[in-house]
Amino acid sequence: MDGLVDIHSHLYPRWYIDALKRRTTPPRVVGDEGAERFVIFEGEQGRLMGDDHWDLQVKLRFMAAIGIAQSIVSLGNPWLDPFAGDEAMELVARANADFASFEDRTGGRIVGMGVLPQHDVRRAVETVESVAATPTLYGVANGCRLCGLELDDAALDPIWAALERTGLPLLLHPHYVVGRDALSGRGHAFPLALGFPFETTVAVSRLVFAGVLQRFPELKLVASHGGGTIPFLAGRLDAGWQADHGAHDGHLDAAPSEHLGKLFLDALVYHPGAVRATAALVGTTRMAFGTDHPFTIADPAANLRAIDSGFESELDRRAVMGDSAREFFRLPAVRDEPTALPAS
Repeated sequence: MDGLVDIHSHLYPRWYIDALKRRTTPPRVVGDEGAERFVIFEGEQGRLMGDDHWDLQVKLRFMAAIGIAQSIVSLGNPWLDPFAGDEAMELVARANADFASFEDRTGGRIVGMGVLPQHDVRRAVETVESVAATPTLYGVANGCRLCGLELDDAALDPIWAALERTGLPLLLHPHYVVGRDALSGRGHAFPLALGFPFETTVAVSRLVFAGVLQRFPELKLVASHGGGTIPFLAGRLDAGWQADHGAHDGHLDAAPSEHLGKLFLDALVYHPGAVRATAALVGTTRMAFGTDHPFTIADPAANLRAIDSGFESELDRRAVMGDSAREFFRLPAVRDEPTALPAS
């Protein structure tokens, strides 16, 4: 095996944190460096941010401690959702150039994903083309809405077409939380553990029921956190689709679960039973290890134990721990240690 690959890891460069600090409403960053907090929703205290959020050296030390050979790193939520116009395009250019530089700066140990502007579909399509033409970017990361639209909105078809045409993977990651009011009173525990995966579940279900994966069958769509609850509710989605003909409105020629099997899912599910359920839907050749570093919910040891005990086959373990990711993302070989590594 060529080593463990982490497909779900984030960095918040200092210039991006500064952009969030200029905002007066959430999502924003508040406080002085050393005591900064990331505030997603109005009224919350926010989560502490440290140098593990922005420093490539710290990321590499984390990887070494876990035994990760290579990480695909993306900008974390809220990406460029809060920005528009010229500011958004300036941030897009800076983000994509910055993340494209990681491969050379780390000898291929860390490679980057791009990010899309969210204020204009046409600009997002142009950015897909630009990222796809950048050899050291290996996909784009985005929230569960595109350009402020739900994923079943037909206005997004030009973006799906561009992603399919270029073969560029899209990593879907939650931010807004589903059922926030019902999840209150437990700090970040319920929003992170339940609201985030519920958001992904709803977003992917909308996309599938709208026939996006049927119209764009070669779309390389990566759903984070094991696709939310999709592996467990695929059968129930089929039952709902069969029970209500108006729900699919002629968009699908097969049950939703047949299209859900086209997804690529990370194995960020923390439990061997959940790992097996994920594999039952998409197969281990469409699964990969992830950490969610640097967020506090990250528990790579638990995820590695789940993969190890969840599969009897060494071939399946190898697939999830690196082989599938290397093939799906067409990752470069890791090179020799670089002589210098500037801070991000």
